[in-house]
Amino acid sequence: MQAYRARYERGRVVPFGNPAIPEGSSLIVTVLDDVSSESALIKQQSAVNDFLANLQSSDEPLGSEFDELISQRFNISRGLDL
Repeated sequence: MQAYRARYERGRVVPFGNPAIPEGSSLIVTVLDDVSSESALIKQQSAVNDFLANLQSSDEPLGSEFDELISQRFNISRGLDL
């Protein structure tokens, strides 16, 4: 059994990418509650956009807080709630 992500649009199931599904295959379609995953995606996109906007518009030197975080081996992927 293989799982593929897809979106339902205009009465059709449209898979992401171009998966090689053999003609005549039997399928099981599960409709997911997309609201929470879309909310998470919007939250992630907003966080990245805010980060990039602040990065580009900031010409102030980094403060001592940054040095302290780096000395503690802060990892941005663990520090952000995305």
